[in-house]
Amino acid sequence: MINFAGGRGGHQKLKGGGTGNCAPGSLVDAAAKYGAATRVPMLWIYAENDSFFEPSLARRMAEAYDAAGGKATYRPLTAFGRNGHGLAGANNGSSVWSPLVESFLAGLR
Repeated sequence: MINFAGGRGGHQKLKGGGTGNCAPGSLVDAAAKYGAATRVPMLWIYAENDSFFEPSLARRMAEAYDAAGGKATYRPLTAFGRNGHGLAGANNGSSVWSPLVESFLAGLR
């Protein structure tokens, strides 16, 4: 399975300095629960400038997933466009993520 900027919530920081509806601790806890119940290898891809899941949160979720028994390969990327959260669906996004996906899938053989 491949996880492109997966999680639940909203923007980490809203205009004007407000906070979004993300609950980072709950996301980390949920990742651990999924990791405890899943044994399918996963590739986790997050961009540095993802407005929903900053790099430290994405890393914490992947680490919690693995610590609970999951098999995540976490691949952080540099910034993509104005908001890396749209990497997977962007017209030019596949040039960034496809080498990671190809390598991951080749390693499963």
